[in-house]
Amino acid sequence: MIEKIRVKEVASYDSTGIEVNLSKINYIYGSNGTGKTTISELLRNSDNQKFSFCNIEWKQGSSDCDLFVYNRYFVRENFNVRNEIKGIFTLGKESTDILALIDEKKKDIEKHQGRIGNLDSNISRKEEQLEILQTNFMNQCWDLKQKYDVIFEEAFTGLRNNKRKFMERCLDEAANNTNNLCTYEKLKNRVDSVFKNSREKVGTIPVIHYDCSIENQSIFQTKIIGKKDIDIARLISELNISDWVQQGHRHMEGTDGICPFCQQELPVNFKEKLDEYFDETYTEQIQKLNSSIEKYERNTIAFFEKYGFLKTENIPFINKEKVTSLFELIHSTYKENIQLLEKKRNEPSRSVKLSSITNYVEQINSEVEQANLQITELNRVIDNIKEEKEKLIKDIWRFVVEENKSNYENYMSNFRRENRALEGMRRSKNEQKGYKKTLEDEVIGLQNQLTSVLPSINEINSLLRSFGFTNFQLAQSEEEGNYKIVRENGEDANETLSEGEKTFITFLYFYQLINGSNEQGKVNTARIIVIDDPISSLDSNILFMVSTLINNLKKKIRSNDSNFKQLIILTHNVYFHKEISFNKGKKNKRQPDETFWIIRKTGNVSRISQYEENPIKNSYELLWKELKENPNSITTPNIMRRILENYFRFFGNIDVNEIIEEFPDEEKVVCNSLLSWANDGSHHVNDDLYVDSNQEQNKIYFDVFKKIFVNSKHESHFNMMMGNIEIEVEENVANDEAKKEIQEALTQVAVGKE
Repeated sequence: MIEKIRVKEVASYDSTGIEVNLSKINYIYGSNGTGKTTISELLRNSDNQKFSFCNIEWKQGSSDCDLFVYNRYFVRENFNVRNEIKGIFTLGKESTDILALIDEKKKDIEKHQGRIGNLDSNISRKEEQLEILQTNFMNQCWDLKQKYDVIFEEAFTGLRNNKRKFMERCLDEAANNTNNLCTYEKLKNRVDSVFKNSREKVGTIPVIHYDCSIENQSIFQTKIIGKKDIDIARLISELNISDWVQQGHRHMEGTDGICPFCQQELPVNFKEKLDEYFDETYTEQIQKLNSSIEKYERNTIAFFEKYGFLKTENIPFINKEKVTSLFELIHSTYKENIQLLEKKRNEPSRSVKLSSITNYVEQINSEVEQANLQITELNRVIDNIKEEKEKLIKDIWRFVVEENKSNYENYMSNFRRENRALEGMRRSKNEQKGYKKTLEDEVIGLQNQLTSVLPSINEINSLLRSFGFTNFQLAQSEEEGNYKIVRENGEDANETLSEGEKTFITFLYFYQLINGSNEQGKVNTARIIVIDDPISSLDSNILFMVSTLINNLKKKIRSNDSNFKQLIILTHNVYFHKEISFNKGKKNKRQPDETFWIIRKTGNVSRISQYEENPIKNSYELLWKELKENPNSITTPNIMRRILENYFRFFGNIDVNEIIEEFPDEEKVVCNSLLSWANDGSHHVNDDLYVDSNQEQNKIYFDVFKKIFVNSKHESHFNMMMGNIEIEVEENVANDEAKKEIQEALTQVAVGKE
């Protein structure tokens, strides 16, 4: 059985669409053009692309039912201008034993189908459990992705917006990635070199060279003093005034024997003694000191100039802050040493020891060495960038696998357990399907012993004669297995049939078809019947006979002992609806296995409503009900005209011209529009007359419609039928009078129908 139909985004159904919950017997009423045939065509041809947004939901375990749909497309396909009609295979009655065996095997088929249905339910539940497991694991994987997405962005390329693909990659890597595990910090550094740095190679940094010997020249520590073997040498040495005397010696030039310090006359030969004291050796040492100081200054300044780029330029992998700090220390040390050397220059007898910058140089060289290692690695990576990228990505995923290890192991353990159960169910389902297929093949073999297209010819011709159609019949075509329609004299009649004849024989053909099949192997399958307006061109007698056939079909469905499992009837004809939906002794009450629906189209959009009881009572009441519940339909003016025709033409005895004269001139045109159809002499409710309208026009029509009743002194009838939604009826006498009038109206409508 079909459990639910969803129709949307096709024909007059919008994106919201409709949803129809079905039972065994289903009645869908709607005027022409409201969307009934769209529903029947969906059921007949659901694979059509135009129904891609629609859905047929089957009851669990019943999707093997065949669908038989009668609508105008069925008529067009089976009764066109060609002469041959597909033959209908039906079971003969020759062998009771074979029929009994077929019934027995069919019951076994139903048992297997029931087991398949139960297994389908269990499989669905197990698949849902597996889906929940997978969703949880997928979210856990995605959390890891979010955690490392910024750093490992390139490794996640193509997966960063798709949870399922990321999870699938995690599963694949967990099963196949055998790379060695790297630390996060190491991977992060490699990401910087492989993915984030420029693709240009970088030159290595030259090692810093510094001649530390210029800091340790012996002259810096040598006390430079005069000659020791002269008489004044002892005094100078004891007083430690060598540097003071040396300064005075320099100032003696041009003093004419006067001491430059005390301005006293110097002893005889004192200058000669000082010249002898500050001899050539002293002078050479002073010159060596000065040249050593200049060398130290020159070499150190050259060092700053040569290697200053380490702190001024942006060099990859160099800790610029640390190197700058070391250079500042070197410069500070240099300044201190220069101060010491200046003192040594002024006081040659002083011994000085310079502070060494060697330690700082070694630290800078250590930084350079580390940077060069990374530069070398970078250059190697650039030379092998493709391989390095692939290796790094594999190493990153190996890291992710390790981070996800507990989640993966828990998921795989639960997945294997649940999947084993699911596979067992699927194997059982396939076994049941195999048993069912074997039985079905056996049934087909037995049916082939009994099936024929001839019995259906006899059945249809018998029905035609019983209905009084004697001027044509079915006969077997020259093409084996097909039919043709012939006149009494044997001439082809297919192209000369009237619409009524064509419609009637088409329905009889369909009725016979649902009891058999166009295919020999499918004459006894479970089936669902859909009938869409089968009596459009039939008179009342045929309407009754078609209703009788459908009511017989309902009995078979309700017996639960036939191939017929479900019936869906769509119609626009009130009388036909009443004939097929009437339950003897139940009035309009809905039976447990029935559903009642009405389709309406407002603003060119179809909507459907379900009813707890049969909503179709009689045509006159239905017109008022439709007007009250759906006042903005495109058929509203037609409904008003039909109400006026029934009420005034049959029992009102009202002079229409007098009614019109009571209206203002601007409303007479609208009034004439509503009454014009009532003046054409018709004495029945026309189901096929429509005019286009809109909400504003409908309101104008409604106001005039109401005034017609008011001006004709039948306002109480209007109020009763509309449920007093417009004006309150204050006097009970008026209500009683209106009820009496409607009863008389219904009686006369029934007489008019007959």
